[in-house]
Amino acid sequence: RRPMDDDAVLNTLLLALINEAAGLLGEGIAGRAADVDLVLVHGYGFPRFRGGPLFHADQIGIATIHEQLKELEAGDPLVWKMAPLIEQLVAGGKGFLDQDAK
Repeated sequence: RRPMDDDAVLNTLLLALINEAAGLLGEGIAGRAADVDLVLVHGYGFPRFRGGPLFHADQIGIATIHEQLKELEAGDPLVWKMAPLIEQLVAGGKGFLDQDAK
């Protein structure tokens, strides 16, 4: 077990939230990334200035999110399983909000 500073804890929690939200989209439980962001900002208190976790993920870059999740998955594959939608977005060079434009 490695020590984690506050930023590492925050980033890990954010990655978990993004991954779960991607799972909701990929499984068709949620229709649009903007819908997920709306619920998480207004219903769960995600910081509004970040625009929602999926908007924030697009700002960080899906490739960066993908790499960070891969590291977590390699470290603990029983806990971390990347949502297939993230793999698809990286392969297609798209972001979450690009999916909303369909």
